[in-house]
Amino acid sequence: MRHAMPAVGLFFLSPVVGEMLLGATSIDMLWLLPMQALLYGGGCLLIREVVRRAGRGWGSILLLGLAYALVEEGLLDQMLFNARYSGNYDMVSVTHIPLLGVGGYGLLSVLAVHAVWSVTVPIALVEALVPDRAREPWLGRTGLSVTVALFILGVVITGWGSYDESHFMAPWPRLAGTAAVVVLLAIAAFRIRPPVPGRAARSAPRPVLVGTAAFLLTSVFMLVLLPSWWGVAAAVAVAAVALALGVCWSRRPGWGLPQEFALAAGATLTYAWIGFGQTPDAGSSGTVNLVGHVVLAVAAVALLYVAGRRVRAYERTRAGGRSQDSGPVGGLRRP
Repeated sequence: MRHAMPAVGLFFLSPVVGEMLLGATSIDMLWLLPMQALLYGGGCLLIREVVRRAGRGWGSILLLGLAYALVEEGLLDQMLFNARYSGNYDMVSVTHIPLLGVGGYGLLSVLAVHAVWSVTVPIALVEALVPDRAREPWLGRTGLSVTVALFILGVVITGWGSYDESHFMAPWPRLAGTAAVVVLLAIAAFRIRPPVPGRAARSAPRPVLVGTAAFLLTSVFMLVLLPSWWGVAAAVAVAAVALALGVCWSRRPGWGLPQEFALAAGATLTYAWIGFGQTPDAGSSGTVNLVGHVVLAVAAVALLYVAGRRVRAYERTRAGGRSQDSGPVGGLRRP
């Protein structure tokens, strides 16, 4: 059980970040966490395990995160196609794309929040908590089988529950098209390779710069992503800059776990403050929600502090090991 604790942590952290820290679920609905974890945590953990077992990197995780977003919001609860899904907002009618039957604003929102914050960020945070096991699988065959079963249960509960509540079913061509895109994303995730550090003259930036850039870019993305074509265009531009910067930096010598954690930390802090302005889809929206989000934001900062200390300690240990490995010369230690 101790060996599997990172997997258990990721199983529950994914819905906490994806739903509660965002402000979509108020803290007085904490009893929903086990049910949310079936889909969020099960999917996130499966993505992490298959990617690490296959020796792929963050690009694969991000692509599978996009696939997960389409599974949840396109095939299961069908929020992408249902203009009456929520009483708080309509993500289909605004910036509507007739050929796809979705709203550009809704599609971009769903892809970003799930691929980045529901999947990639929780994985990076938990890996930072166990840096010595960050690249190895956390589950054996039994654990992986249990995770698959829990995820399937989450799929059934989410799909059936959503239809029972809304009685909405999107036309089959749109569902079939969404499923086809999911398959293509999954194939692409295992066709790409992790970036190989090049021989650039400049080394990878310091983690503090990476974290600051991640916080600013994700914050700007959330601020400009408005229900209009101008908002969608601006958000796409910000996302393109962030992606290009991340790819460029990750190819520089010296890029590693500290910078990856810094990216996740910056994105986490964005959710910590953006959640104060969200109206919960589930739970109270008054004082209880405000106090609860303060607690969640403080807990997020504490988690980042602990993870950051563990990453720094791990890197110091590695640096010390490399120094010792290079010390002996001809059986004698350098003076």
